[in-house]
Amino acid sequence: MKVRLRDLAESLGLSVMAVSKALRDAPDIGSATKARVRAEADKRGYWPNESARSLRVKQSGWVGLVLPDLGSEEGAMVSGGLTEAAQEAGMAVLVGIARTAKEEAEQVRAMIGRGAEAIFFLPRISTEHRSTALEAANRAGLPMLFFERYPADVGQGSGRVSWVLRDMRGGAQLVLDHLHDLGHRSVAYLGGHSAARSHAEHFQGIQEGVRARGMAFVGGMLMVGLHPEEAEKEMKKILGKKEKPTAVICGTDAVATGAIRAILAAGISIPGEMSVTGLGDGELSKHGAIPLTTIRFSSLGRAGFEIWKKAREDNGEMKPAIVKSELIVRESTGKA
Repeated sequence: MKVRLRDLAESLGLSVMAVSKALRDAPDIGSATKARVRAEADKRGYWPNESARSLRVKQSGWVGLVLPDLGSEEGAMVSGGLTEAAQEAGMAVLVGIARTAKEEAEQVRAMIGRGAEAIFFLPRISTEHRSTALEAANRAGLPMLFFERYPADVGQGSGRVSWVLRDMRGGAQLVLDHLHDLGHRSVAYLGGHSAARSHAEHFQGIQEGVRARGMAFVGGMLMVGLHPEEAEKEMKKILGKKEKPTAVICGTDAVATGAIRAILAAGISIPGEMSVTGLGDGELSKHGAIPLTTIRFSSLGRAGFEIWKKAREDNGEMKPAIVKSELIVRESTGKA
């Protein structure tokens, strides 16, 4: 039978209020009494009723996270940082998967119904300009924070809606500086998904940076998608041309993995004959066939949680943030 707060109070000869305060570490209860109450609670297996507590303080102690999938590097990295930050704050995260606009809205409504304090959202890549998930959160007055990308109907200056993005243009400049310093002047570009805002920004940053440094594109500038096999196929086409680049800049680590596979299959050494860079610094970059020079970003999930946590504590607005980039040099790049 579950032990109640009243049972603890009776066994200790204390009031229910005194036991409750002792368990909450209230300042008006002596340390000896607190120790006695906690020892009795541990012995009898008592655990506070968090549902009842949440009704009192109007805080559930948990937040929702909606992802398009858990298998991608993007989803895993966002969820990992957010979950760690939430646990450190004594909170829990309920994760939902949504692959369509309808599923996104359904997940948000379900989390609202279960008492989530906020929704963290990594949207699927989409060409849509409105978000039914955002509309549901807005109607409920629930804070929502987007990762990586956000719909056009977010609206500037909304204190209950915010976002965390990666500094993709800054990352592009770091890669180009590195390759330029190594003597590379002819590069190819294999980007991510053309409909993703962050990938488009990386593409633009690379395009502008190559021109500014007097470098040239050899083999093409292509947006190949998110999967290694798509990058591998396009890289084979580049290698089949008469003039070849000395370096290949990739928009994600997964794209770089596919490019490396094609280069090695063609008998071309990395980095001896051709250098390759990625973006993301996920597990693929560290443990692939060749450790990958790539761009690392501080945790989006952790940054997003801290933005919401601060607004929750201060009863203020959530401010958007852009996380900075860092160049990680490994074995896939060398002198031209």
